[in-house]
Amino acid sequence: MKHKLLSFFVGSMILTSVAFAQEKKVSGRVTGADGKPLVGVTIAVQGSNVATQTDANGNYSLSVPTGKIIVFRSVGFADKTLIVKEGQSSFNVTLDGSDNALSEVVVTGMGVSKNTKGLGYSVSKVSGDDLVKSGEANIIQGLAAKATGVQVTSSSGTPGASSKIILRGPASFSGDNQPLIVVDGVPLDNSLNNIKAGDDPYNQNLAGVQTANRALDINPDDIESVTVLKGPAAAAIYGQAAGNGAIIYTTKKGKLGSGLGIVYSTGFEASKVNKLPEMQTSYGQGEGGVSKVSADSWGPSLAGKQSYDNVKEFFQTGRIFNNNLAITSGGEKTTFRFSVGSHNNKGIVPNSSFNRYTGRLSSESKLNDAITVGATLSYTNSNTRAVQNGSNLAGTMLALLRTPADFNLADYINEDGSQKQYFPNYDNPYWSTEFNPYTEQNNRVTGNAYADVKLNNIFTVSWKTGLDNYSTEGKQIYAIGSRGDDNGLAYGEIKRTNVNFRNIYSDLLLKFNTKISEDFSVSGMLGGNFNYAQYTTNFGRGRNLAMPGYYNFASAQELYVSNYEEYKNSKAIFLDATFDYKSILFLTLTGRNEWSTTFGKDSKGFFYPKADVSYVFSHLLENNSILNYGKVRFAYSNVGISPNVYSDRSYFTVPTIADGMTNGFSFPYAGQAGFAKSNVQVAEEFRPERNKGYEAGLEMKFFNNRLGLDFTYYQQHSSDLLISQPIDPTSGYAYYYNNVGAMKNTGYEVGITGHVVKAEKFNWHTTLNWSKNENEVTELAEGVDKMSIGSAFTAPQSYAIVGQPFGVLYAQKFKRNAEGRVLINPSNGLPIYEDELGNVGSPIPTWLMNWNNEFTYKDFSLSFLWDFRKGGKIWGGTQAGLYNRGKAAETADRERMYKIDGVFASGPDEGKENNKEIDALTYFRNYLGNSNSEIAIQNGSWARLRSVDFSYRFKNFSKSIQYIQVGVNLRNVLLITDYKGVDPETSLTGSNQNFAGYDFFNNPGTKSYSLNLRFGF
Repeated sequence: MKHKLLSFFVGSMILTSVAFAQEKKVSGRVTGADGKPLVGVTIAVQGSNVATQTDANGNYSLSVPTGKIIVFRSVGFADKTLIVKEGQSSFNVTLDGSDNALSEVVVTGMGVSKNTKGLGYSVSKVSGDDLVKSGEANIIQGLAAKATGVQVTSSSGTPGASSKIILRGPASFSGDNQPLIVVDGVPLDNSLNNIKAGDDPYNQNLAGVQTANRALDINPDDIESVTVLKGPAAAAIYGQAAGNGAIIYTTKKGKLGSGLGIVYSTGFEASKVNKLPEMQTSYGQGEGGVSKVSADSWGPSLAGKQSYDNVKEFFQTGRIFNNNLAITSGGEKTTFRFSVGSHNNKGIVPNSSFNRYTGRLSSESKLNDAITVGATLSYTNSNTRAVQNGSNLAGTMLALLRTPADFNLADYINEDGSQKQYFPNYDNPYWSTEFNPYTEQNNRVTGNAYADVKLNNIFTVSWKTGLDNYSTEGKQIYAIGSRGDDNGLAYGEIKRTNVNFRNIYSDLLLKFNTKISEDFSVSGMLGGNFNYAQYTTNFGRGRNLAMPGYYNFASAQELYVSNYEEYKNSKAIFLDATFDYKSILFLTLTGRNEWSTTFGKDSKGFFYPKADVSYVFSHLLENNSILNYGKVRFAYSNVGISPNVYSDRSYFTVPTIADGMTNGFSFPYAGQAGFAKSNVQVAEEFRPERNKGYEAGLEMKFFNNRLGLDFTYYQQHSSDLLISQPIDPTSGYAYYYNNVGAMKNTGYEVGITGHVVKAEKFNWHTTLNWSKNENEVTELAEGVDKMSIGSAFTAPQSYAIVGQPFGVLYAQKFKRNAEGRVLINPSNGLPIYEDELGNVGSPIPTWLMNWNNEFTYKDFSLSFLWDFRKGGKIWGGTQAGLYNRGKAAETADRERMYKIDGVFASGPDEGKENNKEIDALTYFRNYLGNSNSEIAIQNGSWARLRSVDFSYRFKNFSKSIQYIQVGVNLRNVLLITDYKGVDPETSLTGSNQNFAGYDFFNNPGTKSYSLNLRFGF
C-alpha cells in the first residue's frame, strides 16, 4: 500500500511539473571580451540539474522552460544570468574576464554572506554534494578530509556512533574544544549525552556504548553548503560560544523563478569491517600448554582438532538504505522547499541499528520591494540500538577477540536461555548483543522565522528567532547472567535516562552598505542577540532483577534515581564594519560585548575584539599572463570560551566513596541522606578563558585562474584557562578553581587547487590540502607540574604538562643507557622500567593532508579522495591485551626462545648485549603484552582512500523526467597503516572527552560499497 501511495504521489507531481513547465529550445554563442569563442562554458537552468556546455566554437543549445533563469559559468569569468521570456530563443553572451572566485560569496558569522575577496581570515567551503558523496550519515564525519586545519575522528563504525571535530588544535583544558555548530543562522546543540549514575565515580566513556553526537540528527541531503570558520578571527562575531571556531551549515531552499521541481534519490549501501587485529587459531584455551578454564589461549596445539575463526564469523554485512524526496518551487516572489528523508542502517555487529527519519519545510516570500519574510521548520525522529564497547565485561570486542579458537562462540545459548561462556567473567558477544541492548529514541524539532526590511538604499533591518528542541529516551538492559552490570554480579540491571534540551535564539541586526565617496564604501551590521538554553536529565537504575525478561523497575530489588538541571542565558551587542577602498583594500573591525549567567548572577560583561585586513595586490600586475590574482590578509582576534554552567560557586554534594575496584557507596546509605561541601574552592570572580589569535595568509591564482594557492600561518594563544589548583587541605578545600593556565597552537595551512584539464568534453579538477598544528601547554598553576585531563586507566594517562602538547600520553618507560639502549635485568631477561610514568608521545598528528580529484567526461563523472595522516600516537591497548592473552597472530610462534634487544643493566656483563633467552609466554605476556608500558604505544599514521564516487547522468530522459543519475560510491575502501588493531581513526571515549588516542577493545570501523539513483522531475 505504501508503494502505491508513493507512486501516486510522485506521478501526480510529475504531471503537475509538466503542466507548469512548457519547454522550448534556446541556443546561442558565448564569447569573451575579446570576441573569441569560449569553450566548455557551463550553461545551467537555475534550480534544476539541466545543463550543457559550449562546443569548440562557443555554441550551445538546450531545452529550457519559459520563465526559467539560465546561468552561464566558467572558471576565470564572472557568472552571467538571463531569464528566458516568451518569444525568445537565441542568446549570444559575452562573459567578463574576471575570476568568479574573486566574487565568490560565502556564508560567515551571523549568517551574513560576504565576498571572499574582502575576508582577512581563512575560511573553507564545502558543498552539500560533497557531504552526500562522503556516504556518511553524520554531517560532522562528512567533513573529514575536506578542508585544511580540520581533524575529524570517528569513535567507531557502529551505527549511530559519535564523531569529534577539532579546528586548529585544542584551546581549553576542561571546556569543550569542539566548534560551534550553526544551521541557517541558529546554533545547534551537538552534545553527546552519556548520562551516568550520580553514585558512579568512574569515567563511563571507557565502557558502555558509543552514543551519538546530536549533529547526527541533520540529514546531509538537506545541506546546500558548509563554511568552516577555523580560527577565532573568523568566528569572533559569536563571542564566547565560538572560541574554538564555528561551522556554518546552510540548508537548501527554493530559488526565485525556478518553477516546480522534484528530486528523488534512493541508495543501498553494503558495509563490512575494514580492519581487525590479526589472530592466531593454532592454540586453544589454557595455560602452559595445558587445556583448562582460563581467560587465555596459552593452551595445547589444535593441530588435527576442530578450531573456529570466531572473529571472522561474528561480523555480518551491514545494510544501509537511504531515501530522500525534495519538492521545490520558485515563483516571482515566493519560494518553497519540502523534503523528507530516511536513513536505515543495520550494522556490522549483530542486532545493532540506527534509523533516522527527517522532514524539512522552508519558505520565503518577498512581500514587496522592501520586505522579505521566511521560515524553516524541521523534524527528526531517530532510534538507535547500540552495542557494548571498550573496557566492558559485556563488551563486544573484549570477549570476541579473547575467545579461544577451540570454543565455538556462535553456539551461544543454553536451553534455559542462559549464555554459553568460554570464561565466566566475559559475556558471550552473540548473547550480549541480543540480551544487553542499549536502545535510544530521539525526537528533535528545529526551526526559525525571519524578516528583512529594507529601510532605504543604505539600511536594512533583519530579525531572526530560532528554536532547537529535542528529547532523548535511553534504556540500557543487562540481562540476568550478564557481567556488564555496574557491580559485575550478573544479577541483572536496567537503566533509564531522559534528556530534554531546549535552546531559544534571537537576533536583531541593522545592516548597512553605502559609498562614502567614489573610492570608499562601508558595509556591516550593528546588532544584538539573546540565547536561552535549558538542559535537564533524569536517571533511574534498578539492580538485582527478580524476573528474567521483565525489565521494569518493579522487578528490581535495589533502586536508585538522580536528576540534573541546567539553565543558562546570554545576551550580547556587537558591531561588524568593513571599510572598502576601490575593492582592493578592506579593513574589517568587529567588537562584541557579552553577558552570560555562566559567570554568576552579578558578573559584568566581557568584550571580544577582532580586526582583519585584506589587500588585493594583483591590480598592480595588470596584463600579467602568469599571476592573475593575488591577495594578502592579516587578522587579530581576542575571543572567549565560556566556563561550564554553575562552575562559579562551591556546592554541597552527595559524596561517593570508592576503592578503585568497585563502585563503593554513596548516600543515601542505610536509609540516611548525606551531603558534604565540595572540596573545590572557586575564585570570587573568574574570567572567560581567552583565545587570542594572529593569522596571516596569501592567496594567488595563476595561468588564467587555472592554478590556485592559499597559504595561512597562524598562532593562537589560549590564556586564563580554568584549572583546579591543589591547595593546603587545612583551608577546608583540596583545590582552588581559578584562571591560571595557558597554551598555544601554531600552524600552517596550504591549499592548492588546479583545473588541470579544461576542454569541451573532458575536465579534471584537483585540490590538495595540507595542514600542520603544533600545540604546547605554556602555563599551569604555581606548584602544579602536571594536570590530568581525564580519568582513564592506571597507565597510560593523559596530561597537560608545561612544554608538552596537550593530552600527551604518559606510560611506563624503559630505563635506557646514555646511548638510548634498553636496560635488561640479567636475572630474567626483561626490561627495567623507570620509577615514574614518562612521556611516550602525543596523540596530536604531525600533519594532515588530503587530495581530491574530480573528472568529468560528457555525462560521466568520477571523483576520489585520498586522506593522509602523519603521526599521532595511539595506545594500542587491544593489541597488548591480545599479546598477553596469547591471541595475537605473533603468539602462534611459541615453540622457541626469544631475546629482547638491549644491554644488561648490572652484573658482570653490565653494558654488554643481552643474550638471555626467555620463553614465548614470558616474552609476550611480560614484554609485548605489558599494556601499561611504552611498548603498547603505536604510530597512528595512515593513508586511506576515503571515498570514490562514479556516476552517469541520463539527461532529458523524457518530457517529465529531466534526468536520471546512476552512481556508485566506495567509502574507506583502502587503508594503509602500520597500526596493529582496528582502524586507527578511533576513539574509545567518544566525542565529549578532551583526551584522545585510546584503543582498548574499541568497536571496529567500516568500509562500504553503495549504489545510488537520483531522479530529477
